[in-house]
Amino acid sequence: MKLRYITCSDPREHNSIKSIIDLAHLPHAEVAVQCHPSKMSEGMPRNVWFNDLLYVVNQGSRISLAIHINQEWANDICAGAKIPNIILNWIKLEKSHNKPLIKRIQLNMPKTTAANIDTDGLAKIIHDFPHHEFIFQYNDNTKSAIEKMHNTGAKFSLLFDASGGNGIAPKAWQKPIYETHPMGYSGGMSPDNVIENLNKINAVVPEHRDIWIDAEGKLKSQTMFSEKALFDTELAKGYVRRANAWQKKR
Repeated sequence: MKLRYITCSDPREHNSIKSIIDLAHLPHAEVAVQCHPSKMSEGMPRNVWFNDLLYVVNQGSRISLAIHINQEWANDICAGAKIPNIILNWIKLEKSHNKPLIKRIQLNMPKTTAANIDTDGLAKIIHDFPHHEFIFQYNDNTKSAIEKMHNTGAKFSLLFDASGGNGIAPKAWQKPIYETHPMGYSGGMSPDNVIENLNKINAVVPEHRDIWIDAEGKLKSQTMFSEKALFDTELAKGYVRRANAWQKKR
């Protein structure tokens, strides 16, 4: 088993662009920004910050950047088979030679969206963006929709996340669902337990597979800027470095 990406999810406008770029320059690091209309609509602080980040990346910073799409925007794409213009403009941005600024797009489907997924329309969207990687969470709420998508023959990836984005480790890590679909793993991952979890995941993943891991909640700490815990680039660096150290020893 090898690591494709070590994903750090949910940086926000309180994080300096420089600190995000520094994090993303670590080997295998990927920065994933959560996108939903309640915080990322045109003119909102997070939208402005994200566009600033895209500008810097477009100037030559070679980093892996992803977006995780939630709420109404995820429903528009998965059930309505229509990409909102604001997201369409982001994913059409290219560096050069058809290399997108944002390569990976994760669609976090609520339970009601998964039940009403437009498989043919979504398969066409995936087909129309061959240079992007589309990712779906895999859990009890989405597995029926994932099976329908698999039957279309569309190329997509899966993130095993039993808690549906709530940051709770599963009782057991799932072996890859399909041979033909790349797989990632999320749930309770932290700088302190990433090596332990990688050992457990490695025990169920065939040796030839490349996977990725994704952490969010345990990369956050309390700051003077908010009553809520927010993304901490130093915690994220520790998580990435320990995951890389695990891989180096193999």
